[in-house]
Amino acid sequence: MNLHEPLLLPSSGAKLALPLDETAQQNVRWGRDAVRNLLTQPRSDGRLLVVIGPCSIHDPDAALDYASRLVEATKQHHRELLIVMRVYVEKPRSTVGWKGLIHDPDYAQTLGHSDPDLNKGVLISRQIMLDIAKKGLPVATELLNPLLVHFFQDIVSVGVVGARTTESQTHREMSSDMPMPMGFKNGMDGGLQVAIDAMTASSRPHTVVGVDDEGRLAYHLSHGNPDTFVILRGGSNGPNFGPEQVQQAAQELVRAGKKPAIVVDCSHGNSMKDYRNQGSVAACLANQIAAGGPIMGVMLESNINEGRQDVPNKGAEAGLKYGVSITDGCVGWHETELILDCLAAAVRERQARSAVVESIPDTIAAEALEDEKHLVGVPASNITFACPVRC
Repeated sequence: MNLHEPLLLPSSGAKLALPLDETAQQNVRWGRDAVRNLLTQPRSDGRLLVVIGPCSIHDPDAALDYASRLVEATKQHHRELLIVMRVYVEKPRSTVGWKGLIHDPDYAQTLGHSDPDLNKGVLISRQIMLDIAKKGLPVATELLNPLLVHFFQDIVSVGVVGARTTESQTHREMSSDMPMPMGFKNGMDGGLQVAIDAMTASSRPHTVVGVDDEGRLAYHLSHGNPDTFVILRGGSNGPNFGPEQVQQAAQELVRAGKKPAIVVDCSHGNSMKDYRNQGSVAACLANQIAAGGPIMGVMLESNINEGRQDVPNKGAEAGLKYGVSITDGCVGWHETELILDCLAAAVRERQARSAVVESIPDTIAAEALEDEKHLVGVPASNITFACPVRC
């Protein structure tokens, strides 16, 4: 090893410098338990998991501004939506590009100016997650580099393994050792089998090789993680958010012995990589949710202001637009509110339908069931949600 190479501080040092206080610990535990409850007892909870936030975090001030707005939305929709903030500090790349706040907080490598300051990125990323957790919002993030997971796994309520790494044995082993529910995206081609295989592998114990809290190479046997779900994000073969595709995914999960816990990503392949299509996808999902479709949650890429921007040649000092993504495009806050309203209305419809169905004995004839639905003001069929967004 070159003695002049910078050393990454141990995760114990980061946790000591930026500890979880009791309030944040309680919020993290609550978030994890709430998601587990949706996985294991969806009918008793009845809410919809909504993982929402910027494609990636690059500006701490804007991230906390967004979080404060999301707290208000959570208060408004707490009976219908379990809102978890997307706090992505690592970014997978098909080739090259900015790899996220934790890797390059000053865009140094992106602009070719100097070596990135990973220690700075680790501390900034942890601080942002801590501040968001203290606000009462559960945190979701993609677990990309298994060696960096230990710097923030104690704060995360929902972990995600992306389409590029769902098939990775290393990430499956890592997921088996995580203390939070884990979502696996379908493969880059849109195929679901790799995600189902990842769920199976992650539920079993594995020998996990990594670094301990002091930065030493170590290994141990994981316990296995039973709290996993699939994320439909589309792929090279096209979107997969339609009713037939969602039902097919549920059937595949049941055949594999899994609960049909499905989260649908409104972005990426499902939006045809155009953020402006997310509202249309959400409207389609709202119709399925209202009709009782097997959708446990949705994911959305949202920011304070819509669209995206490139990092200027001189870096952030050259004037990045406030609240605008520097990776994938996002819907703005106004459209975000409309989409959340739409999804909440669909969940209320589903909750009302479920209450009606559960209150009626199985022996009641279909005609009587239709009459009972109308008594509580629930349309019997042909529900269509014309969400006030781009549909």
